[in-house]
Amino acid sequence: MIDKFFQPGKVSAILDGQFGSSGKGRMSSYIGEKCDNWQFACHAFMSNAAHTVVSSRGTYHYQSLNNVAYLTDKYEKTYICGGAVLELEPLLKEMDINRVGPKNLGIHPLVAIVQQKDIDYERGIADFEGNLKELVVNENMTLGSTLHGVGAARARRILRKKDNVFARDIPALKPYICDTRGEITDRLDRGQAGLLDIAQGFALGYLEDRFYPKTTSRNCSVAAALDDCGISPFYLGNVLVNLRTAPIRVSSDKHLDKDGRVLKYQEAQDMTARGEYVQHIKGDSGKCYEDQTELTWPELTTLYGHKTPLFEKSTLTQNPRRVFTFSKQNLIEAVKYNRPPAPYDVYLSINFINYVDPDFKGEMTKKVHDWLVENIPHEHMQRVRLLGYGAHTNETVEL
Repeated sequence: MIDKFFQPGKVSAILDGQFGSSGKGRMSSYIGEKCDNWQFACHAFMSNAAHTVVSSRGTYHYQSLNNVAYLTDKYEKTYICGGAVLELEPLLKEMDINRVGPKNLGIHPLVAIVQQKDIDYERGIADFEGNLKELVVNENMTLGSTLHGVGAARARRILRKKDNVFARDIPALKPYICDTRGEITDRLDRGQAGLLDIAQGFALGYLEDRFYPKTTSRNCSVAAALDDCGISPFYLGNVLVNLRTAPIRVSSDKHLDKDGRVLKYQEAQDMTARGEYVQHIKGDSGKCYEDQTELTWPELTTLYGHKTPLFEKSTLTQNPRRVFTFSKQNLIEAVKYNRPPAPYDVYLSINFINYVDPDFKGEMTKKVHDWLVENIPHEHMQRVRLLGYGAHTNETVEL
């Protein structure tokens, strides 16, 4: 599959099919490293989500750049498209670490830049205009929002407020400003192939009525990503939907200091131990699909017979994640609503295979085989092309 994923004149998309944090970044990097028939990448990330890539070239954390940004010897240019909403400091830091310049990075002029007032609004310490007020525990704090201000910044752009800050307004970004839509379309018309990286997870789309309002602030689908990048559906090629054996949802609990600053989990624990003020806000990040059950990490550890306890925390907040059993319904819908036109199709990649079988090292085992048969609907089994069994990009098996 890998050598056929990219097609001339088409943009191929990689999407998290669940609630996020499925390890999509490692699959993007794996495909980017293994394939030589792609020339550009594009995305419209919002910096409330983060992706981690562990490669033989190093470890990279992305909030702003595409998950293949470090592969500067493999692509001609990567694009941050108009639908993006970014924090300036992480963007500049990632640009420096990945050594990208105006020749290999293009940024849409209307990429929204998060302002402190956006963060303060979502954290309940300011009104929408940025006027500070006494801390109010608002809905954003209890719905699973990371409180990075991206929803407020996106709303500010939609409302065409005069106090917007865009990429074109930042002196350090001016050399990178370009017509991303025009350049991408020109590349596709010349027969180049591109990678479209889609942030967050399909089930988090804000028009999913089963989960709203405990969703993100936009749709997380291939169609929405094409729109965010200004790419016509005509140019869509293959789609890879990435899943994980034990899906997660973020914890919606928040820990605030006396000034309303959101604390990382361990920071809050340490401050509490020292007797310092910490406000703990209990939230609910939402339910799961009807055919899923929420588990505790000890229950998951016991279920798959691990000797070492399984446990995960989120990349940004470091809060413990919620974990669930696999959902066939979720898989079926993720495929159904993200299929490209023929002759292109949806392929599946599945991460955290090592949860199912801690001894899996790349060769098919009975535990993994049985899990696939039990959880992947028969009509979709032929779509499974990649299995991931660790954090490193190379811990991937092609089927």
